[in-house]
Amino acid sequence: MAHDPALRRHLDARLSVLKRQRQSWEPGWRELSRFVNPRRGQFFTSPNQGGRGAQANAAILDPTALFALRTLVAGLMSGVTSPARPWFRLSIPDRRVASLAPVKVWLDECAERMRMVFNAGNLYSALPSMYEELGQFGTGCAIVEFDREDVIRLYTLSTGEYWLGLDWRGRVDTLARRFMYSYRQIEERWPGHGIAEIAERARGDEADTEIAILHMIEPNTGFEKGRLDSAGKKFRSVYWREGGGQAEGEFIHCGGYSQFPALTPRWSPIGNDAYSKGPGHDALPDVKSLQILKKREHNAVDKHVNPPMGAHVSLRGSASSVLPGAINYFTTQERGAGMWPLYQTAPGAIAEVERLVARTQATIKSAFFADLFLMLSDMEGVQPRNQLEISARREEKMQMLGPVLENLHDDLLQPLVQRTFTIMAENGLFTKPPSELHGYPLDVELISILAQAQKAADLGTVERLWAFAGSIAATRPEVLDKLNADESIDVYADKLGAPAAITLADDVVAEGRAARALQAQAAQALQMAGAVAKGAKTLSETEVGGGRNALQTVLGV
Repeated sequence: MAHDPALRRHLDARLSVLKRQRQSWEPGWRELSRFVNPRRGQFFTSPNQGGRGAQANAAILDPTALFALRTLVAGLMSGVTSPARPWFRLSIPDRRVASLAPVKVWLDECAERMRMVFNAGNLYSALPSMYEELGQFGTGCAIVEFDREDVIRLYTLSTGEYWLGLDWRGRVDTLARRFMYSYRQIEERWPGHGIAEIAERARGDEADTEIAILHMIEPNTGFEKGRLDSAGKKFRSVYWREGGGQAEGEFIHCGGYSQFPALTPRWSPIGNDAYSKGPGHDALPDVKSLQILKKREHNAVDKHVNPPMGAHVSLRGSASSVLPGAINYFTTQERGAGMWPLYQTAPGAIAEVERLVARTQATIKSAFFADLFLMLSDMEGVQPRNQLEISARREEKMQMLGPVLENLHDDLLQPLVQRTFTIMAENGLFTKPPSELHGYPLDVELISILAQAQKAADLGTVERLWAFAGSIAATRPEVLDKLNADESIDVYADKLGAPAAITLADDVVAEGRAARALQAQAAQALQMAGAVAKGAKTLSETEVGGGRNALQTVLGV
């Protein structure tokens, strides 16, 4: 068990600051959790809480926002990180070195091994949870840990159970969280924690009793390069019991990371905010309005088909019914006394409410980009459309996700790939890299469906340029000397996201062309030698008189 009272006071003080900075975000998050998806967002949780599985969607009368959020999650999953196709590739900033054959082969091999790790672990079950948090609350969070069985494992967090801090560049470098663990879970995860009370309860009847655990990952101010223990890690990781052992500075576990292990994508960060607003915040006013409209729509329909009734005073206390097929009995004196609706609603009023509901639903779907991802099914007019129109509409709408894709690349996908690469490299899961790579940082490039849609305009530029040059080349062939065919192929393959194995490296192409040039020279020399031999034979067979032939005359013999 680690004891460090000074560190404990520092962690408690910093956690208090992070909590104050998050307070202004919490009311909006609770409303999003209440009206969009109550399963997301962890607020006011306590150990051994018995009502975690209770229904919490009483405020939702129209689930349009929830269904639109699901469409957004499915669209991001299939369009950005689809497990069915490659969505990233590895490279280095120096294009000349990156185009060398050994470098391309090694980077492709590493990327393929990483895809195998992603498929074997829980990445593709964790990413939808992160996208859901991102779309609903504007911020997602997960911790990437080394796993002895799957190499990496993602532990996703829900809004409300963590706090974030930024460095001077506006990047998240601090994560604090609060979660529940039973005594048995603590003992299994950190068997050497050294806290006698926890170890004793983990072996007794209270083994499954939960306690609140606090965890903070932050830059290690006491970092010492070359150290093999936690002091040699750039980021410090500390676990401790909430409210327990404060005076003694008692910790359950102290460790560290060589790089920040948390993924904290933000939809559209502004200024120095550690959190971000997203589609859920944009849609929230309409989502709340929709619940009111839906209630009024139900009331209008109820009043139309089952209006409040008026009855003659003589019917008071007698059996009466307005159900279909019911019989009401009247005396002769009460003939004409009966029941009637107090008022009739106009069907047009119901239709107007329905139109307002439909417009509000459409606005909510647009806020969650559901109309973008369902573009083909929502197209108006005759189906199917021609491919040109579909491509044009897709390119136009995909431009709307440009800023979001950039944020996902910087805050989620690139850190995920780099973190996985580091873990695999530290555990010897890659072959020895070529010497040309020494000193170059790793670069991650997205080649997903949405990323390629963003680059589609560049492909059209290349195609139009070559088409224009081809039309001129019909009369002026020398114009093709202005175009670099090799570079055009490389650019086109890059924009398409084609596998690197399809295009040959520049050095391999140069070697192949040099070999063909030598073969051509040899063939030309052989052809010339054949022509010379044939000419010599002809001269030798040509008599010039005096018993001499033309060849002897030419050679002077």
